Amino acid sequence: MIKSALFNRQKKNVTALVFLGIGLFFTLIGYFLTRLYFFATNASYFAAEPLGNILLAFFHGVRFDLSAMAFLNAPLLLVLFVSLWFRVLAKVNMNLVFLYLFVVNTSAIVINFVDTIYFPYTDRRSGMEVFSMTNDVVSQLPELVVVYWGYAVASVLIFAAYFWLLLQVKKRVPLVQLNQIFLFFLCFSLCLIFILAIRGGFQSKPIRSLNAYSYPSSRLGALVLNTPFTLLKEDADHLKKVAYFATDEDVRKSLRAEKRHNNESEIKKHNVVILMLESFGLEYFGPPYGLKSYVPFLQELSEKGRFFPNGVANGRRSIEAVPSVLAGIPSLMPEAFMRSPYQSNTIHGLGQIVKPYGYSTAFFHGAKNGSMYFDDTTYRFGFDHYFGLNEYPNPLHFDGQWGIFDEPFLQFSIHEMDKMPKPFMAGIFTISSHPPYTLPEQYMGKIEEGSIPMHRVIQYSDMALQRFFDEASKKDWYKDTLFIITADHTSDNFDPAFATPLGRHQIPIILYQPNHQLSPGVVTDMAQQIDIPATIVDYLNLPERDKILPFGRSLLEDDAQSDALIKAEDAYWLMSQGKYVKLPMIKGGVIETGSLPGTFMQPTDKEARVDLDKLEQRLKAYVQIYTNGLIDNSLYNFSSNKTQ
Repeated sequence: MIKSALFNRQKKNVTALVFLGIGLFFTLIGYFLTRLYFFATNASYFAAEPLGNILLAFFHGVRFDLSAMAFLNAPLLLVLFVSLWFRVLAKVNMNLVFLYLFVVNTSAIVINFVDTIYFPYTDRRSGMEVFSMTNDVVSQLPELVVVYWGYAVASVLIFAAYFWLLLQVKKRVPLVQLNQIFLFFLCFSLCLIFILAIRGGFQSKPIRSLNAYSYPSSRLGALVLNTPFTLLKEDADHLKKVAYFATDEDVRKSLRAEKRHNNESEIKKHNVVILMLESFGLEYFGPPYGLKSYVPFLQELSEKGRFFPNGVANGRRSIEAVPSVLAGIPSLMPEAFMRSPYQSNTIHGLGQIVKPYGYSTAFFHGAKNGSMYFDDTTYRFGFDHYFGLNEYPNPLHFDGQWGIFDEPFLQFSIHEMDKMPKPFMAGIFTISSHPPYTLPEQYMGKIEEGSIPMHRVIQYSDMALQRFFDEASKKDWYKDTLFIITADHTSDNFDPAFATPLGRHQIPIILYQPNHQLSPGVVTDMAQQIDIPATIVDYLNLPERDKILPFGRSLLEDDAQSDALIKAEDAYWLMSQGKYVKLPMIKGGVIETGSLPGTFMQPTDKEARVDLDKLEQRLKAYVQIYTNGLIDNSLYNFSSNKTQ
């Protein structure tokens, strides 16, 4: 009896480890179910993929689920490795495991579930950049809960279900004891298993998000991934230098041939108004571009101006559009430029460029001041004044969610521009064509419903734009103004033809000069947001081309090498003359080439065939300039005048 009692005292209670194992199994099921919901909600995004690849994506996703789970639960395991040796802590260990599983693991499942909301707007799982949006989320939390009440309720139910499930397991898990020697080997084995799971396998380097895009298909990377993994293991703050070319001279040889400009002509003191329309994808246009027009005025305006139907948004978020349009900075990082460590680099924004030539500048955005840092960003790019919700005089025009409805705010913008010293440059960012698809009361039931809720607010914003131009045309400065109309990004797809990685970047770009200083017509060259600064400098004939980044070009020039540069599916893409090159970010990834989707207009009067090898070299040159230029603060070393 004494020997038996002594033997039992040498055994250690490892019931907490068993409880942890069962809890992790249920957590893995939660990851799978949220991935299944993610797929069902975004099925149109993956519609082009064969069923076999989709099944492989679910299978491959387990690797990333286990990695995230092991990473999250490693601290708990380390604590248990110590506390399991003390019999008196057995009950404490069980309570600790219960609390940790409920708070940490269930929260991870909910995060994975809720990120489904955000994916259609970014085409990627959320990473650390979402924490820089905390202020926006907190300020709009009541409205977000109202709009996405289904997700709020479902999240509460997930927590309740896991609380009940874990409680039942805790009550029923059998008592398990192990000899000290077996416990030592168990702890050692679990340590190795967790390390292996965190690394994602036996390969030489731990897995990253890039690995999710390498198998079974780059288009299924977001389905393979889970949001806790990208939050835990992706560092969006730091870039690493690339060396596709040995010297700067080699880089210059791969860039497009720049045209020489005659800087002796007189500077044109015309006003400039840049209209960035929230979520106005090209697919909202009617034939020959989209299925049906939901923007009749904008389409009419495109026929009066110089229209680029092959317009491309260089990013997928509003916060990425402003640096692209106002400073020519493409969005090639996981993090938006204005939330990255490189925001303090030398940057010449349009406001700074035109200010020495007597321009007054202002930026208008009807949302709450501070939203997406637009106020600080536009000040950073040289705009002297910012008009947001705080400056708007009538709170009755608040939409209850984001800011002031487009129609009254656009009229307010005209009123304020009329008071600005001439010449002026103004940027205007609309807000109404955005979830939760709110209309002013006087238009409820009067605007035609479309195939998706977005069509209703798109039509409202188009009407507000028409009234903006009607009112602006009465001003004496109107005929001496260049209007540039574009979008920040695309939004909900209703036309399956646009549901491609490239189609989701297609936006209209229109140059309109009421006094016919620009010849109208449809131009099928590629155009992109980052072309806008060079276009304005060219139009005004300012001798400031050394302050234009090398990624864009003037849309006033005929350029057989017109490009569009984006990042999607963890790869860099360059589009030109109906072709594309896709350069994976993962080392050793296979470079892809091909023709642009049918939603792009085929270029006319371009008989020369595209040299895909040169296109690939040009893409690598852009990536090297962008990455190394941000790191070294040397982006302008390759600006136009310096490449001659």
